[in-house]
Amino acid sequence: MALDSDYNNADNQLHVEFYTNSRDKEYIGKPFVRIMVPGDKTTIIDQPVRDDHKERFTRQWLHFQMQNNEIEVVGTPVETWAAEAPEELSEVQLGELQILKFKVVEQVAMATDSQLQRIGMGSLGLRNRAQAFLRQRNATAATSEITETRRELAEIKEQMAALLASNGAEKRGPGRPPKNVAAE
Repeated sequence: MALDSDYNNADNQLHVEFYTNSRDKEYIGKPFVRIMVPGDKTTIIDQPVRDDHKERFTRQWLHFQMQNNEIEVVGTPVETWAAEAPEELSEVQLGELQILKFKVVEQVAMATDSQLQRIGMGSLGLRNRAQAFLRQRNATAATSEITETRRELAEIKEQMAALLASNGAEKRGPGRPPKNVAAE
């Protein structure tokens, strides 16, 4: 016979709260979890976060991370875009992107139309400017990398020429050298 908890997740009945500890000197700045049963003020679990808490209460953990901006996103930060090309991204647009949790230019460049609707007017142009900024940045990086590779290749050619010139005095013909037979 199936239990009621098999159909209804018993964890949904709990009040779970992740927070950053600021009371205990030993744990200042560490994430903690507080688990309470609604209506029961005597059963409160308050302890440092473990991996099983993150797995068991995924929704609350993700909410905590979003509130504390602990999620690292790989890419070019939108602040860098605003600093390098202020004519493409105003301070107001930067603030709006940050409110909507766009952290990197790649997120703006790959945003769907429905995501862009939340930004408002001019969002399609903003996406196009983000794509152009990334293309230009990648082209600059590729050009500098090619220049560096060509410089290294020229150095290697010079070293090879020097080695061949130093070994050129002892140049032999093809094949095995003749065997010297001592006259007896």
